[in-house]
Amino acid sequence: MRSRILKPKILVLVYIITLVIFSCNRKNDLENQITIKINSIDRKTKLPRTNVFDTIEVRIESIGFPAKRFPKIAEYVTDSSGSVKIKIDRDEKYLLLLSVPYFYGSEDIVGKNLKDGQEINMEVFHPE
Repeated sequence: MRSRILKPKILVLVYIITLVIFSCNRKNDLENQITIKINSIDRKTKLPRTNVFDTIEVRIESIGFPAKRFPKIAEYVTDSSGSVKIKIDRDEKYLLLLSVPYFYGSEDIVGKNLKDGQEINMEVFHPE
């Protein structure tokens, strides 16, 4: 009687252990992270927007129905040189939005296409 109960318990335990082992991702989350630098550049003059302190929203692409969703994950303020450094996951797609009154700018980035330390220029324009 005891062996009948023991065998299913051992099988369930072995099954759970194999699921845990195979569900573990081989790469660590820290290995997937890269640091990029975003520069805020004026579209007309092609110069950095210095001493403006733009707010840049970082949104991540997620699955939604009937269209993709982009929930906001972070918000950064540029420094006096018009740039900001952020860490992103290499396996995700991101949407960067500039949120300043009367000025607009956005950039779509894919982490797989970027290298660690790469700079991205976000053009900012004023609709007239």
